[in-house]
Amino acid sequence: MTTQRKIYATIGLPLLLLVSLFWVAQRGLMAPAAPPAIVQGQSFSIAAGSALALTGIHPADILGAGGLPLIACQSLGLVCDDPETGAQDDLTALSYGWDFQADGFAQMQFSVSAASRGLLNTAVRAESGCSPAEPDGDFFRSPLDETNSQDLDGDGNACAGNSGYGLGLGEGATLDGVDAGDRDPCQFVDIECDGIPDAPIYFALAAGSPTLALVEATPADVLVTGFQFVPSVYASAASLGLVSGDAIAALCLYENGDGVFGSDDQMLFSLGKGSPSLVGLNGDAASILAPGPLRLVYRADKLGLLPSDEVDALLCSTASDVQRLYLPEIQR
Repeated sequence: MTTQRKIYATIGLPLLLLVSLFWVAQRGLMAPAAPPAIVQGQSFSIAAGSALALTGIHPADILGAGGLPLIACQSLGLVCDDPETGAQDDLTALSYGWDFQADGFAQMQFSVSAASRGLLNTAVRAESGCSPAEPDGDFFRSPLDETNSQDLDGDGNACAGNSGYGLGLGEGATLDGVDAGDRDPCQFVDIECDGIPDAPIYFALAAGSPTLALVEATPADVLVTGFQFVPSVYASAASLGLVSGDAIAALCLYENGDGVFGSDDQMLFSLGKGSPSLVGLNGDAASILAPGPLRLVYRADKLGLLPSDEVDALLCSTASDVQRLYLPEIQR
């Protein structure tokens, strides 16, 4: 990371956190407690249909704590809304291309769908046991040992022993689901913290997103966008070993800097339920996969999840770099 990036990140992140707290207060939500450095600067998108959308937040906006828009859908160069059909772009996976580089984090940080339950004695199971269940507004971490703990909680209200730092989202009767996530964009892709990307952003879109038709892509393609250029396909479904009907649900990526997907780039991802490729791998929507060739790297239980669960967002540290693992999991 350049010195300039570090300076902007040092100045920008505290400002974003202050603005986030003001935004949360204005919306009448619980302000998140000041998180430690390890969980500061989380960015994410909300699931389509979230209550936050009623306030004007778009499912393709990149948000910070309290639902504060950090990079708007329009700044990603997306269609965003089809005026004729009413269809909206919906981010389902997100990466700034710097995964597998940060130390000090758990091997994997992730979010899950509303129906996910997790293994017994895990934080996901605890959140699923709340009344009503509220695991999908949270971020969890796992050292890949069949356990997980909660890093960030949707509304910051403790539930069943979990006490993650709040994102200022709605939970319970007013539900905001997390749909994609990464770190602070000011450290990686928006060094001026002005909401305009200065570097490529990698993502996937849900079926029916109008931008997919514009760029002739599918939910199984990884797209790229950035400063002053139209979104395009970065890694096609075919190059990932995926087939028609697959849909990327979460993404970790380290891009080597040449802008072309190849063997020197590092990638992990999950697929949405019903994706045909999961059948051939004997996998599920909580499995973590790698391309080239398509293979199952971590099963659901490694993250403390059940095969019936679904991973919706994924962030990876150096410890989860599959190219540095000496003993990759043997597929059963």
